[in-house]
Amino acid sequence: MHLHPWLMRLTLVLGLLLPAGALAHPHAWIDLRMGLVFDDAGNLASMQQSWRIDPTYSHMLLEDLTRDLDGATGIDAALEHAAERMLGNLAAYDYFTELNLGDERLDVPPARNARLTLEDRRLHLRFELPLDEHDITAGDAFTYRVFDPEYWIEIRHDPDDIVFVENRPGCEVAVTEPRPDPQLIRYAATLERSDRSPVNDLGRHFAETATLECD
Repeated sequence: MHLHPWLMRLTLVLGLLLPAGALAHPHAWIDLRMGLVFDDAGNLASMQQSWRIDPTYSHMLLEDLTRDLDGATGIDAALEHAAERMLGNLAAYDYFTELNLGDERLDVPPARNARLTLEDRRLHLRFELPLDEHDITAGDAFTYRVFDPEYWIEIRHDPDDIVFVENRPGCEVAVTEPRPDPQLIRYAATLERSDRSPVNDLGRHFAETATLECD
């Protein structure tokens, strides 16, 4: 799997700023905030994701996004346009999202309602995945993971936040920490920015698993 185009140049720039001993994966970090929204019939209707990108990576992205701005285009308009472009690029990677119902892998639907903002020196990418086509109800064995397959970026649930479950009392989301094989940890620590990982879905081994639990 090739590195997604909108990340390639920025990853190289980040790598040039890092000391030689710091070229291990990952290169950037995202704090994930998640909401699961049920409809009035008791079905899981949507997944709302908010990616809080680390300040250094946000700065690099912002420089790239605003490099060619003219005087007539403001930062808010540039961010609005960039949000849709980011989602378009991420669509080929299922928005870094894996959905499972029991042992069945679910298709990830097209995202909508993209929004990109700059808050406290961090870019926040927000979007929604409609899930009503999957007929997921409270009590079903629904799990998800959010991860960059190549592990250039580490995505973890925000430790200062909880997964919000809307319109379904008695339901919550339990997040299980990954337990990657020590050999994979050593392998990831030796990868340089120009390497292509031969390990399929390397990031999956370092991804948290979130499970919907309902009374």
